[in-house]
Amino acid sequence: MDYLAVSELKHSKNLWSRLSKEKEVVLTKDGKPGALILEVTSESLDTVVTAVRKALFSESVSNVRRRTAEAGGFSEAEILAEIEAVRS
Repeated sequence: MDYLAVSELKHSKNLWSRLSKEKEVVLTKDGKPGALILEVTSESLDTVVTAVRKALFSESVSNVRRRTAEAGGFSEAEILAEIEAVRS
C-alpha cells in the first residue's frame, strides 16, 4: 500500500500515477493515515462504494461487540444466541 501526504495532493499527476500502479493510496496528515483513495472506473464505482460501506459497517459492529464484551456485558456467544433467537 502506498502513502501520500496531503501536501503532495497538488501534484495530481503523481497521485494518478500511484493509483494506476498501486490501486489504493493512503492519504496522510502529519504522518498519520486519514483517508483511503481507491482507483475506480465508472463501471465499478457503485460496486466499490457498496463493498467499502459493508466493510466499514461490519468493522463497526465488531468493535461494538468487542467493547461490550470487555465492559463485562454480553459475551460473544450470548450476542450470537440473541441474534439467532430474533431471526427465528
